[in-house]
Amino acid sequence: MSEMVKTIAFVAIAAASLLLGFIVKPSEDTFDVEEFVGEKLNQFEVNDPKRLKIVKFDAKTATSSEFEVAAQEGLWTIPSKQGYPADAAEQMAEAATCLIDRQILKVAATSASEHRELGVINPSSGNLGSNAAGVGTRVIMTDASGENLVDMIIGKPVKDAEGQRFVRNTNQDVVYVVELNPEKLSTQFEDWIEDDLLQLNPLDIRNVRINDYSATLQPVLAAGGIQMQVSWDRRAQMALQFNSADSKWTVNNLEQFDPDQETFVSRQIAEDEELNEEALNGLRNGLDDLLLVDVERKPDGLSADLKAGSDFLNNNEAINSLVDRGFAPLKVAEDSDVEILSSEGEVICTLSNGVEYVLRFGNLKLASQTAAPSVEDSEEAPSEAGDDVQRYLFVMARFNEAAVEKPELDDLPELPENATNDQPEETESPAADEATQEDVGSDEEVETAESADSDATPAQGDSSEEEATAETESEEPAEAEPDSGEASEENSDENSNTNDSSSNEVTEAESGSDDAEPTDEIEGAEQETSDELEKLIAERKSIETENQRKLDEYQEKIKSGQDKTRQLNERFGDWYYVISNDVYKKIHLSLDQVISKKAQEETEGDEAAADSGSDLPGLQGLHGLTVEHRAETTEEQKL
Repeated sequence: MSEMVKTIAFVAIAAASLLLGFIVKPSEDTFDVEEFVGEKLNQFEVNDPKRLKIVKFDAKTATSSEFEVAAQEGLWTIPSKQGYPADAAEQMAEAATCLIDRQILKVAATSASEHRELGVINPSSGNLGSNAAGVGTRVIMTDASGENLVDMIIGKPVKDAEGQRFVRNTNQDVVYVVELNPEKLSTQFEDWIEDDLLQLNPLDIRNVRINDYSATLQPVLAAGGIQMQVSWDRRAQMALQFNSADSKWTVNNLEQFDPDQETFVSRQIAEDEELNEEALNGLRNGLDDLLLVDVERKPDGLSADLKAGSDFLNNNEAINSLVDRGFAPLKVAEDSDVEILSSEGEVICTLSNGVEYVLRFGNLKLASQTAAPSVEDSEEAPSEAGDDVQRYLFVMARFNEAAVEKPELDDLPELPENATNDQPEETESPAADEATQEDVGSDEEVETAESADSDATPAQGDSSEEEATAETESEEPAEAEPDSGEASEENSDENSNTNDSSSNEVTEAESGSDDAEPTDEIEGAEQETSDELEKLIAERKSIETENQRKLDEYQEKIKSGQDKTRQLNERFGDWYYVISNDVYKKIHLSLDQVISKKAQEETEGDEAAADSGSDLPGLQGLHGLTVEHRAETTEEQKL
């Protein structure tokens, strides 16, 4: 090989080495991670997420668990709980808010070898064992189209930096430090639902009935197929009433089962006993705070009122599902429909609006399959064993119209004879018409009398002037008027006639005025009667209007109660509910818990009050007299 060839070969090798070095050189994006500081992760709008999945690892079982919430057809549901309705709009927004725009404060690691120490190992990894440590919580959020908005693993909190966490994107090894509060990323079922199951106001409670029994349910193969054999332990039936006005409980009925007679017998409260107000108020509050901890879907074939159809009774898988949880389809009577019997009794709560809740209690359930706590809660100490004891519950609603208070209607005042409510306000009878005509005549007579009086006055004035003239003329010499005597007599006769005429007219006018007075009295009486009738009719109409308002309000309560019952059964219909056993104990009371012994001090105080006299100071020898009698005695002594 010539020197030239060797030289070219060395040059080619050098160039190749340089090219290879350039190719394999780490990029600035990979190693200059400090440039990421200050940038923001998870940039999207708060309402964009339509699905949230949280994956956690359970070291005890060496398995991963998933909790998922999704918006489907406009409604939030929990797919991991068989599509149970979620009250998730607000919770989802809070979860998104805690992840949006997380500013990178620091780069903590760039290698996967550091993931265990920082607690950001992927919980979805298939090679995790029971000894796995440093496993984080994976959070995935997607939008309506299924595109990922967030796919992040949240690790341990940063030491000496409150509110900061180690996080990484699932498909990257780089670990960042961000400020993040994972409290809203809860996988507790009750955090994502309306956990107040009954949604009642405790002041609306009117009656509570407790059917205290236990029933052992066993399927037995009979000629007609599988039938349920029941072994009863009947204890008591209690009907109690709550008065919200004074917050007091009273007894409607108490019955205790007599095993010898094999029937219920009345149970009276003894003189040294009383209702246990504390326990009963605990029952009331327990109904108000009946919180869910889990749900399971019921078998198909059960109606909302917990009655089983023939198809259901032929479904062994469905029947076994009930029996495993402490319920069984049974006929209460030969001619009745098949209903659901519960293993641990029932409680019926009636509200003032007529809605009745029927609560049937089933078997215990260990909380081994409940959802894991939130990221924050998972780092706290485990709960006490008692918190893991839960119980199955069947709930249904029904409407009791008799429980709705009927309105008290006011009585209508009676109308006079021949009068009706339809009578016009200015009522006119034939008698009134005649009186009106008479009144018109009286008015005309009065006007005539007044005219006569006015006419009579000038006539009297003219007569006086004539008399004065006659007197003047009579003083003249007799010779000048030889016939003055005759003229005087004529004038006198005329004056007399004029006076008589005026007098007669005045008398007639006065007579007419006297006749008008009785007519005015009749008219006044008629008017007063008419006014009273108008007032009576107006009062009746006012009462009728108020009564109708009360009836309309009552009918509206009936309709509202029926609608509420229907809505509740639509919500209850498909589910077994799971509640804390502590809540069950508060609600399902025994007879011994409902009745308690009176306090010893109270009993002794009552006896002392009965034995003690009511002597007043300074009055000797009057033991046994009441204060009233003693006061009378004192007054007698004073006399």
